[in-house]
Amino acid sequence: MKNAAIVLCGGLGSRIYEITKKTPKSLIRVEKKPIIWFVVSELLNSKFEKIILPLGYRGNQIRNYIKKEFKNHLNRILLVETGRNTEIIERIYKVKKFLNNFDNFLLVNSDTIFDFNLKNFMSFHEKNKFNISLSGIKMRTSWGSIIKKKNSVSAYKFIKNERIESYKLKGFSKYESFRNTGISIFKVKVLDMIKKKNSLDFESYFFNKIDNIGSFIFDGFWYPIETYKDFYNLKNEKSLKKKVITIIKKINAKKL
Repeated sequence: MKNAAIVLCGGLGSRIYEITKKTPKSLIRVEKKPIIWFVVSELLNSKFEKIILPLGYRGNQIRNYIKKEFKNHLNRILLVETGRNTEIIERIYKVKKFLNNFDNFLLVNSDTIFDFNLKNFMSFHEKNKFNISLSGIKMRTSWGSIIKKKNSVSAYKFIKNERIESYKLKGFSKYESFRNTGISIFKVKVLDMIKKKNSLDFESYFFNKIDNIGSFIFDGFWYPIETYKDFYNLKNEKSLKKKVITIIKKINAKKL
């Protein structure tokens, strides 16, 4: 099957505006590398045939960086202007015509550093013939947790930064839940099933309108930069810095 990828990189980054006022969030540097470097490098190494970047806020800065950093791979990268204040679902439809020769596309944010095997995710999607495949993560908490026995009022232990295997949501006690990674795979033909092209809550609208949706749970490093605190921790916490450096070495060891 022929697979493409769409890297969402046009947003304003308003929750971290103290930095994104002059620099798009995807170009924020971590260990001297822009976040988007991690994402595009992983997609190139995972052999996606076309990587599409719908540009928006400060798109020229992203365009200039991509053309310089990935100059030897521009035949696999497509930079498309989609407007400064365009919603996600509209951005996707604005690049839809470039997906005509592909069977599936992977959708990923440009503000997240991760260490996943995307080939396994694609194989899962194709093998099960899902219309859409979502991915979750076994994550570590960034907050303190109180451990206690059921039906007890006594605290057994207090811990921080431990891994959450899954969690329960109110009204879904028979199910297990996982944090959404923002990385998903779509059959291209799914875009023809949706008529409304302007929804502020893209995920809730889109994922609840389509049937035959799969769930793939990653067990690896995943770190989205959503707030200034996220950025600060990634730059200063030794364990996070060590992991990012390891990912950089891993990417550089592969032939792009």
